[in-house]
Amino acid sequence: MMRSISLLFIVFFVSAFNSESQITVSNSLTPTQLVQDVLLGSGVSVFNVQFSGSSIQRGTFTGTSNIGIDDGVILATGDIQLAPGPNASGSETLGSGVGGDPDLATITGSTTYDAAVLEFDFVPSSDTVRFFYVFASEEYPEYVCSEFNDVFAFFLSGPNPLGGTYVKKNIAIIPGTTIPVAINSINPGATGSSGVPGGCTSLAYSALYTDNSSGATIEYDGFTHVLEASALVIACDTYHIKIAIADVLDGNYDAGVFLKAKSFSSPAVSISAVGSSFDSTMVEGCGAATYIFTRGGDIANPFTIDYIIGGTAINGIDYTDLSGNSIGTSVTFAVGEDSAFLYIDPVNDAISETTETITLAIPQVISCTNDTLSATIYITNVDPMQISLTGDTVICVENGESSILNVDFTGGYGPFDYLWDNGLGNTSQVVVSPVVPTLFTISIQDSCGNESAQQSILIVNECDVLTTNVITPNGDGFNDFLVFPNLEQYPNSQLFVYNRWGKIVYQNLNYANDWSPTELSDGTYYYILKKSAGIEHTAEDYHGTITVLKSR
Repeated sequence: MMRSISLLFIVFFVSAFNSESQITVSNSLTPTQLVQDVLLGSGVSVFNVQFSGSSIQRGTFTGTSNIGIDDGVILATGDIQLAPGPNASGSETLGSGVGGDPDLATITGSTTYDAAVLEFDFVPSSDTVRFFYVFASEEYPEYVCSEFNDVFAFFLSGPNPLGGTYVKKNIAIIPGTTIPVAINSINPGATGSSGVPGGCTSLAYSALYTDNSSGATIEYDGFTHVLEASALVIACDTYHIKIAIADVLDGNYDAGVFLKAKSFSSPAVSISAVGSSFDSTMVEGCGAATYIFTRGGDIANPFTIDYIIGGTAINGIDYTDLSGNSIGTSVTFAVGEDSAFLYIDPVNDAISETTETITLAIPQVISCTNDTLSATIYITNVDPMQISLTGDTVICVENGESSILNVDFTGGYGPFDYLWDNGLGNTSQVVVSPVVPTLFTISIQDSCGNESAQQSILIVNECDVLTTNVITPNGDGFNDFLVFPNLEQYPNSQLFVYNRWGKIVYQNLNYANDWSPTELSDGTYYYILKKSAGIEHTAEDYHGTITVLKSR
């Protein structure tokens, strides 16, 4: 039976549609590129990609639209250029394919036309394969429950983990049922309206249907909600899938199937560990470590994964959860979340022991790579901190000298915080030049906050006493006094001056560089300077001569 296509001229204003939200389509990619670069997600390797049909029937789509998928692969019973909106006709057909498909004909029991078939072999890495799609058609709603019922299917072949073999099993079914997704199973469910025959409305899953009669983003008159196609598989075995769509009874009124980008996946759960130092190591008493579980694929439902606890550390004794209890044996992914977290708190038992381990393994998900689905955290001890502080303890600031203070230490767990007193900052090395004796103190705390140490060093400004051998006490204000540079740093130093016959001519038991020998005649004199002991220096005697020249 053939349907005639009446030309319906519809006048509408372009401003009534939001052209910016229309999808765009392209058939520039090869079938292999469509699968490898667009459709393929995580955990699957594919090969032997093939396509049958016209090249105008396959391609990519992108753009925000009301179908619920922003980008991916489109297969259509006519030219994919029909797909972009707005919906300007209730009976659109654009281009045609090259023939039908026998497997689709078996499903519908009728002759098929304009088939577009994308098929390939694949190897899953876990126990499930899944992808997301939307089916749309110009058959909606006029031909619901009629013999004109465009058909599509996802045929899966390969070993069935529950026994036997999948032989072209159609996995495009309504969730929770065995009913294939089709115009006659997902539709408005209306009865009595013009052109909508009855007879199958009891199977109308209308909650999964979207009316697009006035849609601005795509042309098709109606489409399903975003649905998931999935099947249990055996990880690392080889499977074949055939994604096919065709017209039924005639080649009129196009239909299309939208496949979500990156959704064809076999999402194994992965696990990794992050310690308190941002690697897989944590330190007793130094914060919690985290096991991170990641899942791919469907996040619309909660999901619980069991794990096996191993390692040398004892659950509940060497480590706990954040509440101080033993950790459990499973973790649950919340709705909408692709990650779940398990926090491990190491117990600081103050016992010096070798590094301990915690290993969590996921036995029921098998990866086809050499990586095992397990992760290990290492628990280490922290040794007490010991500080050494070095630097010159005696300097002469007047001579431009300074002391470089260096910190060295053992123990603790980095990174470390340095805190100097006297406002010297937070580095491991400082330079100081105190004029008066000063005690410098460094405090160090490790990143755990439970190991710290302190050390101090006294720096003294003491310069050697310099001697003088000529003095001119003539009142000109220059060289009038007998001055021993730096003697002011040694109070209570004693000075004795003798003439050439050994007679004492001057003495002071607390000399302060304040004697001007105006009473002496020109000549050479002998002195003994008994320098007192400083903070770091010992007492010392200086012997020498001075020449007095008052006539200069």
